[in-house]
Amino acid sequence: MIIHISPSAYSQVAETEDMHFILLDNEIMQKVKARISFGSQKTIFPEVQAFLREADQKLQEGPFSVTHKTQLPPSGDKHDYTSMGPYWWPDPEKEDGLPYIRRDGEINPEYYGYKDKEELGKLMDALKTLSEAFYFSAEEAYAEHAIRLLRAWFLDSETKMNPNLNYAQRIPGRTEGRGIGIIDTRSFSELPDMLYLLSGSEHWNAAIANGMENWIALYLDWLINSDHGKDEAVHGNNHTTWYFAQTIPLALYVDQREIADSLAQAGLPLIMDEMIEADGSQPKELDRTRSWDYSAMNLLGIMTYARAASQSGMDLWNYENPKGGSIREALDFMVPFLKEKNEWPYNQIQVKRDWRLAEPLAIAAKVYQYKPYKKLSERISGEREGFLYWDLLRFREMRDYD
Repeated sequence: MIIHISPSAYSQVAETEDMHFILLDNEIMQKVKARISFGSQKTIFPEVQAFLREADQKLQEGPFSVTHKTQLPPSGDKHDYTSMGPYWWPDPEKEDGLPYIRRDGEINPEYYGYKDKEELGKLMDALKTLSEAFYFSAEEAYAEHAIRLLRAWFLDSETKMNPNLNYAQRIPGRTEGRGIGIIDTRSFSELPDMLYLLSGSEHWNAAIANGMENWIALYLDWLINSDHGKDEAVHGNNHTTWYFAQTIPLALYVDQREIADSLAQAGLPLIMDEMIEADGSQPKELDRTRSWDYSAMNLLGIMTYARAASQSGMDLWNYENPKGGSIREALDFMVPFLKEKNEWPYNQIQVKRDWRLAEPLAIAAKVYQYKPYKKLSERISGEREGFLYWDLLRFREMRDYD
């Protein structure tokens, strides 16, 4: 991918020699670790106790692998990741149901028969919890198990995933794979930081580091140069957002700084200029049958892209597009509908879950130093089952500006 980089898109930022994280805030990570990871005092905060209990449960999970599926992809290679488009159903007017037809927002039960996406979700959830638990607690058991999971999915010849998504989100009767399938790996945006968190472990070694760097480099090349990757980059909605949100961190991890800078610049008009209107609405997400879910999902993707692009010196948090739209406007467009008296006026065929906005609010609270966002995030995050990472990392630190 050859992309021209305009110097005018950059802001002056101070260089930090010890900066390793890409999406995580290095300063806050260190401050929080200093508070909770010494002696028995690491159990002071209830969030920490809950977090470590969850990490203990993750020690019992996995390993996960694309080779656990029973059906073979068209390549005949079980190492190729395979999934099905969730909103595609048999055509009732055709005897064989082919080609499948789209029912937006309605998941075909056949979708759950493709186990690779389920396995990948469990893997990334476990890696996130275990890597953070190791960083904050220094308990080697967490890192040891996380590295075992990494080996199984990415490195071991018997179980590893091939670095491509050629057969992701297939549609029976239409295609055996689509660029849209790249959304399946959007959690890879966080993978580099997970690897950095684990790199301090005694179980980390050069073979693992080199193996992960090689796998990510090959996958990044596929993302940038394959037809599927090229399609996804310009798809035009949350797919484009999450394409750039994952490719930039991956490029930075394998020390492809020029590619990361080019990707950051290329995403600016496609994401910031195209997707947010002057009032903060995201029309392409509002057109969906689950418009609340997709608006929140895309907003989180935009924020992830903004954090990744900041490594290229771009300040997108304060960027206003030619229409007057901005990240903060997009958040403020949704916030009023967290109140019970204001019903979401757009199509949402499933129950509207306010907690989907909890993480964007937590991020914005820190970025904009705005306490009401923090309070809203804390209020709605309780509606979500399981531990919310921002409870541990961000909220405690935010008390500094209460």
